[in-house]
Amino acid sequence: MRRPAPRSLLLAVAPCAVALALAFGRDPAGIEGARPLLSRAAHYQGSATCRTCHPDQFASWARTYHRTMTTRPEGENVLGRFDGTPVEFYGQRAMPFERDGRYFMRLPGGAGTEREAEVALVVGSHRYQQYFELAGSAPGDSYRRLPLLWHVGEQRWMHLNGVFLEPDDANWDAHAANWNANCIFCHNTGPEPRVEVSRDGADAHSLQRSASRVGELGIACEACHGPGDEHVAALDSPLTRYAAHFGAESELAIVQPEKLGQLEALAVCGQCHSQRLPSAPEKLWQFLDAGPSYRPGDLLTEHVTPVTRDTPSPDAREPELFRQRFWRDGTARLTAYEYLGITQSPCLAGGEMTCSSCHAMHSGDVAGNLEPELRGDRACTQCHEEIARDVRGHTHHDPAQSGARCLDCHMPRMVYGILEIHRSHRIEVPDVKRDVEAGRPNACTSCHLDRSAPWAAEAMRAWWGERYQRPVSRPDGASLELPEALASLHAGDAVQRAVYAAQFGRAESALAPRTAAFALAHLVIALGDGYPSVRTLARRSLRALDQRLALGLGPELEAFDPFAPGEERKRRLFELLAQLKAAARSRCDPPAADTLLSPDFELDLPRVRALLELQSDHVIAIGE
Repeated sequence: MRRPAPRSLLLAVAPCAVALALAFGRDPAGIEGARPLLSRAAHYQGSATCRTCHPDQFASWARTYHRTMTTRPEGENVLGRFDGTPVEFYGQRAMPFERDGRYFMRLPGGAGTEREAEVALVVGSHRYQQYFELAGSAPGDSYRRLPLLWHVGEQRWMHLNGVFLEPDDANWDAHAANWNANCIFCHNTGPEPRVEVSRDGADAHSLQRSASRVGELGIACEACHGPGDEHVAALDSPLTRYAAHFGAESELAIVQPEKLGQLEALAVCGQCHSQRLPSAPEKLWQFLDAGPSYRPGDLLTEHVTPVTRDTPSPDAREPELFRQRFWRDGTARLTAYEYLGITQSPCLAGGEMTCSSCHAMHSGDVAGNLEPELRGDRACTQCHEEIARDVRGHTHHDPAQSGARCLDCHMPRMVYGILEIHRSHRIEVPDVKRDVEAGRPNACTSCHLDRSAPWAAEAMRAWWGERYQRPVSRPDGASLELPEALASLHAGDAVQRAVYAAQFGRAESALAPRTAAFALAHLVIALGDGYPSVRTLARRSLRALDQRLALGLGPELEAFDPFAPGEERKRRLFELLAQLKAAARSRCDPPAADTLLSPDFELDLPRVRALLELQSDHVIAIGE
């Protein structure tokens, strides 16, 4: 049986496929030569065809965010508030509005002018939603990303410059991107970019012609099961249907991911949940034209090479392009590296664990496609039954408390993506020395936010033996005697700061209500961070703590806008510090030593400034 043809695969790792193409150079064979070989749109039947015979599976998939990954700007598909209210970022103004059932943005143009852009494609629906205009004259021509996005959780407009891990940037076009050479690969089913790139000129985005098409917008049935043309044709025969009903599955001519081998099953998700490069550079031109060569049922590594910390950058202007996306020990710290994390995990041994060990496309909570019980310890104890019989003996924590949760120790939240911190998919055992010296968060001090790394290391030695050592130093030079979370929040690079800005606000963090003053004070300092993404996460945590502690800071926190001009943010920051001091004196116990906060709730500003100065040694800028 011929394997069904594939779905999408992102080859445009960090910058964009066009930038990679320019770095690799022109296609020596000519792009046109590949077009007749891998033109796959005709192989796709579409989810509506699947619905005819599989109504339950269609309904469960239709609830997911995969379905709405790319849609047309129609009705409920559009989540943003296109109500004509102006929004301002970095000194310039835009206005999203609706006219006759169509959606537009009035945007800054050149030399003080304005231009009107109509939304032609909508990408995303879970955490935030991006909007694209048609830059060409017909569907399939170049789709250009507009600079504003709608953040679903915050229920507000944001500028793209504020959601990536980079310092403030007043350039409204800093994140201009082309759908045809980027988003099309992983946010759609059966993509054929059909992009042509010229090396003449400096602006890669304006130097391409596209005639893109897809089997289906969004991530649909055939993305995981493969194109359904042969399946539909085979099942048209009553005899084949009868044979398949009685077990002759070889006649189905479709991939069933749950019946694949371990690595083939991982590849079904890894085709998108893995940043990667073509296995041979010359394949890039084939991918840019006819689409990725991976087909569900294949090994992913037969087609692409997953990006790791040691992958050489194809762009000489950015030698650290990939290294910045990983902690120093090679663990990914951005989303879309889940495949790499799993394949680095010891749990892969034995040949049984796959993505579907925890995730399910057709059941469970659509936020993560997880069954409710698999959000907790059952995700691990379904295999590690002996540990489940004595949780206290294994964890040395009260089984009823957050310190005994498997995922918080073995899959801690330390991965940045879409203005949120996600769990690492590299399943591993915490090690304070390894983690701190690699400049990455440690599971112990991610919960015990008021404790130092040496404290955590001594606890691990006492419980689990001499193999757990004290760290010698932090890469940023901050003192090991400070609470690890505090040092990372102020002195770490942008990913560390983002992780701890979010972690301070999580309910499971081991901060007693009356000893949380140091967290509140230092989160207010983080509102002055030079990265808008860190400021946004710090504000979110402050709001969560204010609600739990009933400090009454809600109006002031609502008034603080992480995107406001610097002078306005600075003024509100100092106002918040003064109000926080008064509230903490009445509701919190005096802070512990080494928290840079005096018994009278005064910040030790010279030492705080010294920590902040350490950031200058590791300024980074990472997209997604």
